Amino acid sequence: MFDDRDPDLAWPVPMLLVLVLAAAGAAALGYMGQTASAGTFRGSWEFSRLGGPWLVAGFIGGAIGGWRRGWGGLVLGLFTGAVIVGAGSVVYYAISWWIGDNGARRAAKLGIGWGAAGLGVGGVLGLIGAAYTTALGRFRPGGGAHPRGSWLHGAALGTLGGLLMGESIALLYVWNGVGLRTMATLEGLAGVALVVVGCTARSWRFIVAAVVFATISAAVAPVATTALRDTLRSIGWAGA
Repeated sequence: MFDDRDPDLAWPVPMLLVLVLAAAGAAALGYMGQTASAGTFRGSWEFSRLGGPWLVAGFIGGAIGGWRRGWGGLVLGLFTGAVIVGAGSVVYYAISWWIGDNGARRAAKLGIGWGAAGLGVGGVLGLIGAAYTTALGRFRPGGGAHPRGSWLHGAALGTLGGLLMGESIALLYVWNGVGLRTMATLEGLAGVALVVVGCTARSWRFIVAAVVFATISAAVAPVATTALRDTLRSIGWAGA
């Protein structure tokens, strides 16, 4: 078992920098969502309807928090992902109130609802991202990857790719417009590409874990995505 005292776990991202990046990431994510929603470039509105960018942001936040850390990096990654997606959702609706798209009461209700959902979803994605960059299964000089790390890292990458595929499936089921369906299809293809490219030149353990977890998460994600969206519609969210 490896722990944070292992000398090979040197050079993790400093804790203070992780916290700063989490706060900055939340602000940037919320602003990006509003900017894309009102963007003038082709496909900007359709892009803003996707959950994929939020999933990836939570994963990246967790990856930064868990970078080269031991078991404690998993907890930090979970926290970082939760802050980025949860607080990012609050920022998104705060901006919508500021620019007049939503009244104060509606913006507060949706901000709290999506913020709470974002804490859960972002926490899970942050944990997955931290698992991908944790040093628990680091590569050893002159040897192969530690088997546990190979399985762990492959499972983390596969899960992210599968979630993108799964959300794509869920959106294709309910979206009818050509632009929306095209964007949902591109999200699914991005998930496939992530797994395929990520498995390049990896050990067989990594590849098996990535494929298995991508399949599982792609099957579960449509159900979870639909349930979450239906729940938030009950508090007044009008998205598809």
